[in-house]
Amino acid sequence: MKNSHGNLQKHLNPNPAQRWLLERFHRRIVQLVVSTGAQNILDAGCGEGFTIQKLRAAKTLEQSEIAGIDFSAAALAWNQGQQSNLLPAEKHTPLTQADVHRLPFPDNSFDLVYSLEVLEHLPDSSLGLRELTRVSRDYVLLSVPHEPFFRGANFLRGKHIRAFGNDPEHLHNYSGRAFRQLVSEQLEVLWHGYSFPWQIAIGRKKQRNINLK
Repeated sequence: MKNSHGNLQKHLNPNPAQRWLLERFHRRIVQLVVSTGAQNILDAGCGEGFTIQKLRAAKTLEQSEIAGIDFSAAALAWNQGQQSNLLPAEKHTPLTQADVHRLPFPDNSFDLVYSLEVLEHLPDSSLGLRELTRVSRDYVLLSVPHEPFFRGANFLRGKHIRAFGNDPEHLHNYSGRAFRQLVSEQLEVLWHGYSFPWQIAIGRKKQRNINLK
């Protein structure tokens, strides 16, 4: 693996501590998805498909329809290749190359939209969150690095030293308060918690007031 950062590197890293942290994170994500009862799900920023694989393995989600989008053609190609190796064609997750700022779906298309480790990469994270909320008819599940702890953990293990532990692909850094404030602009926050070194929030679309005259 040539890169010292990125989603693929993170998930294929053999470090046992990192693998344990990722497993704990994914268990929490699966629990939250299951709790919504969603049958129609979008992974916005699916990358190589690691989270989709975890959801597919959950028996309670076997009948759910899951779609994925990502901006990276290389990540989608890797994702598709893994599906071809592991699953029959009729069980493949439909994948689309798209920008989270401009999702190619009508309003209220999915019971649940989740976007993990994506907002910190977006030039306009508020616009991205509005799009995620627009295409959901109910729930939105999000995660971002919990700062400054994410950077601190990187720095202590000698990663991105010159940037004081900050990943070069991260355009935004969210403390717990800043992340909750961002999410609450679009969603009614149902739960906000932590799975070190990440933070997670799940919310529902706010009911828009209609002024009838």
